[in-house]
Amino acid sequence: MTTAEAPAELRERFGPYTLVRKIGQGGMAEVFLAYRDGQQPNTPPVVVKRLHQELESNRDAVDLFLTEADVTLLLEHPNVIRVHDSGEANGRYYMAMEYVHGKDLGQITDRLVQLGRRFDIDIAVHIAIEMLKGLDYVHQAKTVSGRALGIVHRDVTPSNIYISVTGQVKLGDFGVAKLVGVEGWTMAGSLKGKLGYLSPEQIAGESPTQAIDLWSASIVLFEMLAGERAFVGENELEVMLRIKAAKVPNLRKLNPEVPKPLAKILEKALHKKERKRFPTARELMDELVVYRTKYGQTFSDAQLVQLLTQRLS
Repeated sequence: MTTAEAPAELRERFGPYTLVRKIGQGGMAEVFLAYRDGQQPNTPPVVVKRLHQELESNRDAVDLFLTEADVTLLLEHPNVIRVHDSGEANGRYYMAMEYVHGKDLGQITDRLVQLGRRFDIDIAVHIAIEMLKGLDYVHQAKTVSGRALGIVHRDVTPSNIYISVTGQVKLGDFGVAKLVGVEGWTMAGSLKGKLGYLSPEQIAGESPTQAIDLWSASIVLFEMLAGERAFVGENELEVMLRIKAAKVPNLRKLNPEVPKPLAKILEKALHKKERKRFPTARELMDELVVYRTKYGQTFSDAQLVQLLTQRLS
């Protein structure tokens, strides 16, 4: 996991870890750069995510946090943030996860906006394909006994897509995930995720399925290519109404450089009717790979870093 680093330094012993720097916080948890006690020299640090103390007595918050830990401990894939450990220490719930030295897609997007630039089209497609590899794995994940978990991430957004300094693309933050395949492991509440990435079905109040993750992933790619948000309005209600009606702007009007075949893929991925979209992350990914083979460019991890660095400087 990677977050914007804060300057504050500390040396707090917490269970089997030493917290050395607070690097972020959200509504549910605070996040620290840490080292495991007894860790070998030159071993990469980890990220410890610790539930806010005031939420420790909130059963719903604890259940949500522990479900995220339970979900991610089952997952191991190069395009998914790895969780190493979770539990309770010093009366506080925590999880320890892989530290990704790099930036999230939201940070990269913000920098491009500051520079008045868009993502290079081939770079955007590459990032989307790598993200979809992780999402496909998550959607297909099974228990040790082979039972399908039916994970719905519910927050596939730029701030949860990480790009390391070595060029790896990783999907993280399963804090609002839903496991439809395990009884009792569903989340309370209605709308989860960030508003602009919600699907029409979520706005309509339908039960979340893996299709909503595909919608969100497609919006992420759309916005990388367009250089602006897919859904905007004077207020949240107007944005929600636009999403519910699937009023996605014309991509090639926003960016005429987007090839027609790529725009067609996104038209299908963002069709108002769910049954007319790509049914799985694998099929959307495969379609993008076919497009890239015909019209685009394939990058190594190192080339991605080099090209992104040039674009951001």
